[in-house]
Amino acid sequence: MKIEDPRSVTSSPNLHPASSTTSAPAKTDVQRPQNDRGISQPAARVELSSRSREMHQALAAANAAPDVRTDKVEAAKQRIAQGTYSVNAEAVARGILDTKA
Repeated sequence: MKIEDPRSVTSSPNLHPASSTTSAPAKTDVQRPQNDRGISQPAARVELSSRSREMHQALAAANAAPDVRTDKVEAAKQRIAQGTYSVNAEAVARGILDTKA
């Protein structure tokens, strides 16, 4: 992430939402700082890295995936019903030990 000229950032009304007890409308215009000539400067600019965008896409894909893989659940149910389902105790134990608490 790259932030340019953080000194030119002013408080945004979106960063401080109005409380539910306040009946006054939120201020919508943001004052931009001016340079020596009185010309308004643009607010700070934020650029996200390509890695950040990739992480966001991966998170979106993970959130879109179903919580339960029904194909795996159905296959396990079938194997249990047929009596062919077995648990590899060594693999389970290794997984427990590898898990950081």
